[in-house]
Amino acid sequence: MLERGHALREERARFRVPCVGPRRGESTLIEVQVRDNNVDQALRALKKKMQREGLYREMRMRRHYEKPSERRARERAEAIRRYRKLLKKRAERDEL
Repeated sequence: MLERGHALREERARFRVPCVGPRRGESTLIEVQVRDNNVDQALRALKKKMQREGLYREMRMRRHYEKPSERRARERAEAIRRYRKLLKKRAERDEL
């Protein structure tokens, strides 16, 4: 990350955060530009991007080891939840 003094001197600095991609070993960068020395606005944008990418959830999941059987059960439950939500949305749309 950039030092605070360095970011303030440059008119256009960047924040880069490494992010693990969907495939094993793949990594991407989340990048936000700092414009007009407005670091607070850039941090808000960075947090939004990290939230959208699911980075916070992934960090929370990686705090503790999850057994493969627990992972499969969690993923199955998430899939069921997503499917039920989809059915509910379809039913609401069809009623209109």
